[in-house]
Amino acid sequence: MTNFPSLTFDRTGLERARAGVRGSSFYRSFSLLDAEGQRDLFDFYVFCRLVDDLADEPRADIDVSAHLEAWAFAFDHDFTPPKGWEAEPFFLRIVEISRRRGIPPSLYGDIVRGMQEDLSVVRIPDIPALERYCYRAAGAVGRICVPIFGGDLDRLAPYADRLGEAFQLTNILRDLRQDAERNRIYLPADRMRHFGVTDEDVLAGRIHAGMASLLEEIWNRSEEDYRAAASLLSGPEDRRTMIAARAMETVYHALHRKIRRSGFDVYRKRIGLGPVEKARALFTFWRETRMDRSRIRKAGS
Repeated sequence: MTNFPSLTFDRTGLERARAGVRGSSFYRSFSLLDAEGQRDLFDFYVFCRLVDDLADEPRADIDVSAHLEAWAFAFDHDFTPPKGWEAEPFFLRIVEISRRRGIPPSLYGDIVRGMQEDLSVVRIPDIPALERYCYRAAGAVGRICVPIFGGDLDRLAPYADRLGEAFQLTNILRDLRQDAERNRIYLPADRMRHFGVTDEDVLAGRIHAGMASLLEEIWNRSEEDYRAAASLLSGPEDRRTMIAARAMETVYHALHRKIRRSGFDVYRKRIGLGPVEKARALFTFWRETRMDRSRIRKAGS
């Protein structure tokens, strides 16, 4: 096996990623886990933010393609560190979490491959390609979260996949303008043709009747994913184990509904939840899951 060429670890990106996770919509839900789970989930989300930023944020100080390839090398070779990363604390921390939690390195590889696809001009040819992209961008993330939450990965993988697709489709709708600025179109080309939507319409933000119908179709698909994911957590033990994921779903589902209420007006302004809206959604979830949280505390005592 040939080792990866020597590469200095991206500490600047790491610190930015840590700050980004602390300010994310998901951060409050970490408190629903025990102390070890909170630490593991935080560091895993830092990894996700680090590689996502490599694909999204212009960097003049490093070769982003080489850094993504270094991560891909490590995961393709059972967490073998690239040269220069052998003693890197954050890399070793990701390996330690994964070994202890029984997380396959291939799941991380799926995430990195999704980020690598974003480095080129993005066009999604059809629904199956959209499904693959959503899995790499979010479903694989959800699968890694399952054992961090304490769940059974084999049994709960379908739940992670459906919730991940729901989240990613919500992201696609919310980020249409930002993605267009990067010449990225995540709407499937076959459905665009069906509704008479051109690349130029998406890149310029022309919300004509056909475009509105296409966005409504994508929104409905995501809504069905949210419902399907909830139905896959029918057992009380799974619902307790995945309480942090359910808190994340509460926030993202509220955002999803706000996008539709706006009439998909995502080009003029970025749709998001304000502090009051986010707090209201989480308070409702907190009240509804009081018994679940009580049982989690008793189990941990």
